[in-house]
Amino acid sequence: MKQIIFFIIFLNLSFSQQENFNVSLRLDFSSVDALIELSEGKIANINRAAELKGNQIAAATSALLARQPYVADHFARELDRFRNGSNSSNDIYGLRSTIEFLPQIKALVLEVKRRQLDRKVVATISPFFPEKARVNVSIPVYFVALGNENAAAFVRSIVWRENIPYFVGDGEGELTIVVNLTRSVQYIHDIQIQFIDMMSTLAHETFHAVFGVYQQASPIWKRIEYQPEPYWTLAELSQNEGFAYLISLQQRSGSSLSAAQLSSSKQAVESLNNALKELSSPSISPARARELIMNSNLSGSYEKNYGASAGLLMAYAIDSKLGRKALTECLEFGVADFFLKYQQLAEHYGELTKFDKEVIEMLQK
Repeated sequence: MKQIIFFIIFLNLSFSQQENFNVSLRLDFSSVDALIELSEGKIANINRAAELKGNQIAAATSALLARQPYVADHFARELDRFRNGSNSSNDIYGLRSTIEFLPQIKALVLEVKRRQLDRKVVATISPFFPEKARVNVSIPVYFVALGNENAAAFVRSIVWRENIPYFVGDGEGELTIVVNLTRSVQYIHDIQIQFIDMMSTLAHETFHAVFGVYQQASPIWKRIEYQPEPYWTLAELSQNEGFAYLISLQQRSGSSLSAAQLSSSKQAVESLNNALKELSSPSISPARARELIMNSNLSGSYEKNYGASAGLLMAYAIDSKLGRKALTECLEFGVADFFLKYQQLAEHYGELTKFDKEVIEMLQK
């Protein structure tokens, strides 16, 4: 079942020990720099800031998350308000926070520019891929200081036509990452911790982008992509997010889930189990299927994002109890292997929530 899906967090050098794992990040600060200059009166033409690629992508995605149509002229008017130090009551682009935290954003931009961020991120994600993984990709990364309050960063597949972004399905455009620096300074005061938070966010999204490239060359993942039943989409999303959140967890707080995370993740497995069963019904409507899939990762918080939360617990359990090689095998062999490995652990360890037998069986087909 092919759908346009993008991944969100509620966070040109190549480096890897894997021989065929060639990943580079093209870091672009022009969008955040322009917004800073706009606030300082250094840019007279609003369109110069509004038309930059990172700002366009962030604004269009913010409108989508606000369930509103994106209108370029409306975005330009909001930037004009921003330049004058005011904002709309319907602040769908998150510019109120940009105004409030502008000094902290400027400081973080300088910190990010002086660090070898691309090398650190690629080195972080490479151990989560199979040793023989073949990936060759250069990914654009746009740093911005605007966007929906629930989106620290995201990945989108994009085709550009006459400098206008068109969001397309998997495999149809260039995988592109956008990072909103405002989210890293909003609740964190120490700049070094801000940097770690932002790097963790970028690593999370880089995993999604690189995994997308890996999937396009994998017969197993191609077969899953074209399965007609919507439960395959949710199962893939849960695994994808589970790996990415595990990377974020290890970057931010070491390798252990907190008691609160464990509790919410166990409840999320039950929610995921029920959603997968509902999605397997031949009578489910497209609207209901879309709602279940969107809510699994776009509900506004980690606790409500049952697909991502359950996926993290599954990836964490496999990694901690069976080892990293067993976890990377799940990328190689697909969702069936991911769910089966977790289910076997849940049957052996009583503290893990199990899936219904019928759910595991339908993913083995």
